This record gives sequence, structure tokens and C-alpha cells, in this order.
Amino acid sequence: MIHSLFYLILLFWFLQTEHPLEGKWKMYRSESFENILTSKNFQLQDEEQQQAVAEAFNKVINGYFYDFKKDTVIFTNYSNFEIHELKGIWWTEGDTLIIGRLDKISTQKYFISKLDNKELHLQLIVPRQAEPSKSRWMYKKE
Repeated sequence: MIHSLFYLILLFWFLQTEHPLEGKWKMYRSESFENILTSKNFQLQDEEQQQAVAEAFNKVINGYFYDFKKDTVIFTNYSNFEIHELKGIWWTEGDTLIIGRLDKISTQKYFISKLDNKELHLQLIVPRQAEPSKSRWMYKKE
């Protein structure tokens, strides 16, 4: 009887424990964008093209977020020059975050290079590549 009660308490505690990813995370920095904006190729573009790219990057930085619940996530994506809010399911496997979109059959993987109660750093894992990207997307917890 005592063993059963112990396991029930342990199970209840486990179900109530919040995963460190749970909560809302707002993007504040993208090393990918920084690398593009400081590249020679970008500098060779005319001012109008530079402005358009910079505005798109700014829109992404100001609009990207992840809001992780127990098993679902609300997140944003940039397409057709607009930020779109999407819904998915999420889980982790070790230091890898996996997000499955509910609007289409697809998953995306990210290497979690930093996670604490204030910051989340993700590196995109491109399918068919063994290593995550070198650039990080950085988020702060709201």
C-alpha cells in the first residue's frame, strides 16, 4: 500500500513539473541575419535591396516567438512577407527540440545550445545534414 501511494505521489509530481522550455520565448537576436547583413554580397546590393532585406529581418526579430505548453506550441513563421502564427506539438530528445506542425505533415529539429530560466538558444538542424547550423537564434523568456 505504501509503495503504491509513493508511486502515485511521484507520478503526480512528475506530471505537475514544468519542462524548462514551457512558457513564452521572444526572439531578440539571430546570428544568421547578422552574418547576412555583414556579408560582402549584401554590401554589394543596392540600397533598396538592402533596405528590403533589413526590414524583413527586423519583422522576423520583432515577430518571432515560441509559446510552449505541456505538449503544444504556438509559434510564428515568416512567409509571403508576413508573420504567421502556427500551432504544433513539441517534444525533446536529449538536447534536440522537435516541433511537428499541425497544419501540414512536417517536423523541424533544433539543437538546444543554451536553455536556462531566462534564455533559449536554438540552432537549426537541416534535414540530411549531420551537424546543426553554426548560427544561433536567441530568445528571451517573457
